[in-house]
Amino acid sequence: MAELHKKSAHDTHYWKAWVYRKKLYVESGIIGVNKNKEEIQLGLFENGKKRLERLVEEKRNQGFVDSMGPEELIIHIYNNGSWSHEDLQNASMELCKLIEKELDETGVGFTDGVGIGDDQMVNIFCMVDDLDIAVEKIRSVISVQKLIDNNDIFLYERNVEDINLLKTRG
Repeated sequence: MAELHKKSAHDTHYWKAWVYRKKLYVESGIIGVNKNKEEIQLGLFENGKKRLERLVEEKRNQGFVDSMGPEELIIHIYNNGSWSHEDLQNASMELCKLIEKELDETGVGFTDGVGIGDDQMVNIFCMVDDLDIAVEKIRSVISVQKLIDNNDIFLYERNVEDINLLKTRG
């Protein structure tokens, strides 16, 4: 898989491509704005890896550079006691689906699962390409829906050395 980004004054363009079963798949767009998908059928004797390398070189000539890889963002939902464990679990799964849809449609990233602890907490893990845009998109999803409105929600960025609190709601 190849992942490239190109920053301009106001936005970040991305381009991702990979080969799978005689097809070349390409996703591109502006992070946080749109996502375009394309499938390219490879010829019978065409080498997918070489075709991908040519496309990557073409994108690099257009100013794209290798991506640094996604950052992990953790959404921590704390139950203040107003939800049963089952209700919190169901609401968290629904919230995860809504966040996944928003992150995927805008090319920001994806959710990487839900960790359900005791009756008091749930974590939704996200892998994102642009932390600021991801936080903005997640905030918009949380503010529109009313699934977790009685709970405290925290967003954390996970670094190797520490965890930084990005947002508190409660």
